[in-house]
Amino acid sequence: MTMKRFQKKNHYFNQRGFSLMEMLVAVTIFSMLIVTATNIFLLASRSQRKVFDMESMQAGARFTLEAMTREIRTGLIDYDYYADRDLALQTPEKVLALVDSEEMLLKFYESDESNEDNCPDEASRPCLLIEVGDYEPFSLSPKGSKVQSVDFFISPEQDPFSFDPAISGYAADVQPSVTILLALESVGRRFDERSFLSLQTTVASRKYVR
Repeated sequence: MTMKRFQKKNHYFNQRGFSLMEMLVAVTIFSMLIVTATNIFLLASRSQRKVFDMESMQAGARFTLEAMTREIRTGLIDYDYYADRDLALQTPEKVLALVDSEEMLLKFYESDESNEDNCPDEASRPCLLIEVGDYEPFSLSPKGSKVQSVDFFISPEQDPFSFDPAISGYAADVQPSVTILLALESVGRRFDERSFLSLQTTVASRKYVR
C-alpha cells in the first residue's frame, strides 16, 4: 500500500505545470527577445531609409549642379547685374546672374517667403530657384530636400571682356569662373533620420568675346 501511494504521489509531481515564478521568468525573457528584435528591425529600417534619402539627394544635387554648370560654361556672367556693388566686398554672392547662349537672362538663388510657393512642396522649403528672363521662377533643387545654404564666388570681380578707355585695356585677363557651394538637407520625419550633403565645384565660362 505504501509503495502504491508513493508511486501515485510521484506521478502527481511529474504531471504538474510550471510555477508562477517560472512563468514570469519565461515571459520576461520572451519579452526581452521581442523588444530586442523590434529595435534591431527599426534601426535597420531607419538606416535603410537614411541611405535611400542620401542617394536620392545626391542624385538630385548632381542634377542641380550639372544644370548650373552647363549654363556657366555656355554663357557669360552678367556683370551688369553686379554693377552697383563691389563683388570683392559682397562675396559670397547669394544670386548668380548669367546671360545664356540665347542672350536670355538667368538668375539662380535661394527661395524666400516671397517666392517659396515655387518650391516642390512645403517640406522642401527653401529651395534653389532658377529664373529665366521675365518668366516665373521654378525649382531646380530636388523634392524631398531643402537648401541649407547656397553661395556663389565670382572671379574676377570686374568684367574681363569690357574695354576700359581710362586704362586703355581690359580690367582683368582672367577667364570668368564661378565657385558654387551648395548645402542640402533631406526632409525626414525625425532629425536623426535626416541626411546632410555639402557640394562644391568651380566652373569656368568657355566663352571668349574680346
